[in-house]
Amino acid sequence: MEARQAINGDVQLARRFDSISLPRWIADKEFEQLVLAIVRNLPLKEPSVLTVKGLRRILLVSGGVSARIFRMLNDVAIEAIETGVERITDEALERYKPVGEDEAAFQ
Repeated sequence: MEARQAINGDVQLARRFDSISLPRWIADKEFEQLVLAIVRNLPLKEPSVLTVKGLRRILLVSGGVSARIFRMLNDVAIEAIETGVERITDEALERYKPVGEDEAAFQ
């Protein structure tokens, strides 16, 4: 929303960019395929097996926003590599806590 307001507030930018909105993901086959495609392409040594519970957790935490889905899976994959687990599990998704907007991203 802020980006849209910034672009629309500048005549030069508004002429150069079209404004489109992407719908949020919902719990359906397309969402499942998106998550599976992301997980398949992560550099993990072990296969990740997610259940409906894990998929629901991703949708809940991300709010269906694509960037948040990618960020969550990336963060959980980094943790999996650092801990030596080398796969994404439902348990890891349950433990995931996103950095809040009011929290510092760099500590």
